[in-house]
Amino acid sequence: MPWHKLFAGVNCPADARNMSDLEKKHLPVISAPDTIETGECFEVTVEVGGLLSHPNENEHFIEFIDLYADDIFLARADLTPITTCPTVRFNVSLAGEVSELRAYSRCNLHGVWVAKAPIKVREHADVSSR
Repeated sequence: MPWHKLFAGVNCPADARNMSDLEKKHLPVISAPDTIETGECFEVTVEVGGLLSHPNENEHFIEFIDLYADDIFLARADLTPITTCPTVRFNVSLAGEVSELRAYSRCNLHGVWVAKAPIKVREHADVSSR
């Protein structure tokens, strides 16, 4: 893919079952529970380069990783070359029903990439009211 097209929008693999090395290096990999309860804190790990190692040098590195629940912004981690690794853990809670987590990462040379992971939010059972 020509480099200038990588900055024309948000990138994702053309075929998730047959990714190029460029796609494997840049796609964020989301690890999170399949189901959580409303208001409960849970951990989400996002790793860029989990499928194929991404460079982490002054000339080529991941600048940030953002986490969303549907269209709701949850968190951002800003990264620097050499001294940080493009893996972050976010501890978050969701106040209501959402259907997916989305992670965005930005490579200084190859633009913004997105990955999605389904999540189910159950209503929190309030045991104190029994």
